[in-house]
Amino acid sequence: MAHFESTQWHFSTDKASSDKDSAAVSQVDGMLTLHGKTNPITLTATKFNCYFNPILKKSVCGGDFTTTIDRTKWGISKYTLLGMTEKVELNIQIEAVKQ
Repeated sequence: MAHFESTQWHFSTDKASSDKDSAAVSQVDGMLTLHGKTNPITLTATKFNCYFNPILKKSVCGGDFTTTIDRTKWGISKYTLLGMTEKVELNIQIEAVKQ
């Protein structure tokens, strides 16, 4: 079981957009819990977009995020002595509907 709780969201203004007030999520800081241990991580947004869903009649935001963790920080060190890498790349997709 994995649990992530955000602590800070970072936004960047999209200069290429025609909407001068447009802002996009660039990264999210937070705490990741695995195997009962919690450590800070930063998720970097590779894609993020919000839109109005006409079927749900609500705002929806979603994106793709990536980070690389050292799995030994969470006590997951099996097979590292046999050469299995400690670094693991996580690719996460999220979608949220405004309630």
